[in-house]
Parts: sequence; C-alpha cells; structure tokens
Amino acid sequence: MQKVSIIVPIYNAENYLSNCLESLVNQTYKNIEIILINDGSIDSSLSICQQFSNVDKRITLLSIDNSGVSTARNLGIKQATGDYITFVDSDDWIELNTIEFTIEKAVETNADIIVWSYFKNYANQERALSLIPGGNQTFTAKKEILYLKSIYQFYGQKKFGDTVSAGTTWCKLYKSNLIKENNIKFKKELTRSQDVIFCLEAFSKANLIKYYDEHLYHYRINNSSTCSGTRYIEDTLTPFNSLLNEMEKFSKQFTEKEKFDDVINARAVQIILWHLDHKYFHKDYKANIFKRKREIIKFINLEPYKSALRNVDLNLLPKKERTVTKLFRKNLIVTFYIIYRMHQSYMRLNNKKFD
Repeated sequence: MQKVSIIVPIYNAENYLSNCLESLVNQTYKNIEIILINDGSIDSSLSICQQFSNVDKRITLLSIDNSGVSTARNLGIKQATGDYITFVDSDDWIELNTIEFTIEKAVETNADIIVWSYFKNYANQERALSLIPGGNQTFTAKKEILYLKSIYQFYGQKKFGDTVSAGTTWCKLYKSNLIKENNIKFKKELTRSQDVIFCLEAFSKANLIKYYDEHLYHYRINNSSTCSGTRYIEDTLTPFNSLLNEMEKFSKQFTEKEKFDDVINARAVQIILWHLDHKYFHKDYKANIFKRKREIIKFINLEPYKSALRNVDLNLLPKKERTVTKLFRKNLIVTFYIIYRMHQSYMRLNNKKFD
C-alpha cells in the first residue's frame, strides 16, 4: 500500500487551521503522513497543531523560526518518507476522498504527477473551477499547455473568467523520487508564485502526467491570502523580477519561443498590477497621488515592463489588464487609479473574503 506525504506549511492560520487538519486526518485513504511545518506563527496555530498531533500519530510537527513558505515546504520535502508527496495550504481544505482518488489514479497509470481541479471558496460563494481547460488529459512528451498555463493563467481559456495558474502548489500528487532525485525545490527568493517555478521544473522532468477534472481541493480566499494584495512590500522589484527571469530562463529551452514570449509579456502586465497592489496603490505607501504617479512612470519604464506594455497582445488580456496596458502606455496613471479603486470596491461587495 503506497504511502502519501501531505505537506502543510503554517503561518498564523488559527482561524482556518482546524478545518484544514480535520480534512486531512479524516481522509478515506489511511496510509498517510501529515507533515506540519509551523513557520514561526505568533497566534495559536502551534497549539492547534499540537492538539492534533497528540491524538494522531501520523502527524509530524516541526516548528521553525519564520523563514517563509518556500523554506517550510522544502523542509517538508526533506522530511517526507512517502512514496508520493502532495501539498495543502493551511487555510484551505480538501475533500475526504482526495488522497484515495488521486493515489488510485497514480498507481493505476504509473503517472509521475496526478493533477486535479478545485473549488474557489469565498465567504459568500463557492465556484467549481477547472485547473486545465479541456477535461481529462494525458501529457507525455508534449506538455506545452501545462507550461504556458502555468506561466499565464488565462492561456487556453475560451473566456477570461475566474481561474488560477496551472502551476499551483496544490492540486497535485507527485512521485517522491521525481522531486528528490531531481532536487526540485522552492526558491526562497521569490515572494509570490514560488509554486509556478517548482511546477515548471517538475512538469519538465515527468514522463507521464495525468489530469482529472475532479473538484477535490478547496482554495479559500481570505484577507491574509497572498493573492489578496493586502501585504505591503517595500521592494517589489527584486522578487517579482526574479520570477519573470526564472520564467524567461525556463522558456529558452523550447523551440516555440514566440508563444512563450506572448505569455511572459502577458504575465509581466499582471505583475505590474502586483506592484500596484503590494506597493504603489497600497495604503501603507506614504505618498500622495502625484508622487505615486511619478514613481509608477519611472517603474514602468524599466525592463521588462516597458517592453511588455509595448509588445503584449491585448487579445490575450482580460479587461483589467487591457485597461492598465492602454492607460499606462499613455502614462494615464491617475485615471487608472480611479478605475482601480472602483474595481476594488466592486470586488469587495461581490466576492466577500473570509476574515
């Protein structure tokens, strides 16, 4: 019977952690180890972990000084003794048959990676979403859609809707030896989308990947989520440029360079919005709108953002990204700021996050 290691990095997740851990300890497939890495939490997360580990011997609890999610996940990989590895975020949860379903498919097909779909959970609604368009699929030598949709979440979508990158950490079951023998690790220097680079490397090393359009993972949107844009980052250039550099470096090994250039330009436009969310439009950025405008104009004239704004295919962009591209090409920063604030208010009303 194959053993599955479930790795859970934890930082200040007291509001949701019990829900997450209940979904893990009650899995219908029992041959699991649950590796909890408390990443220097200052709330009651460690106490909650201890309560669960005291009653379930399948739980291994590690506690480290706050070092970031990449360090925590890498430690989990090092600790893992299972034949397979999967990742769950501490504010999310999974269906009770998730491990049973995915390990059955892994053993049946001998796939290196099993991928599945998810629910996106807001406080006021739940959406069932596919991680990869096109239903159940098998990937062997040709994995282009996996690479391109990992770099740019809207690639291959018929409509620009609610979706995430195919390069999420979660919704994947990996053969342990694929990860360990190829020394695939999360890069600590990346603030966001560490999972994308990890997945790109894993996908490229895998001989067989199977995707099942089964909704098994619950991705919770809350005010502490990285994607919520609530965290202020003083230096956004270093981590976000590092991410684009890693994607560019990865794309150079493939012949269809034009497609990769298109998605990297589109991703760069998205990352311009990250810079706005995490710095220039953030409430903790101490500057009036005119100083913000000057600083943003200076920033968007740096590479790779200058070239991305000039060369991006507008047809690849959803409405928000098309709008920022058109306005920033004309340096209409204040106009976009007003639209941005209106959009933020609309999203708060219609997609309520968990507190």
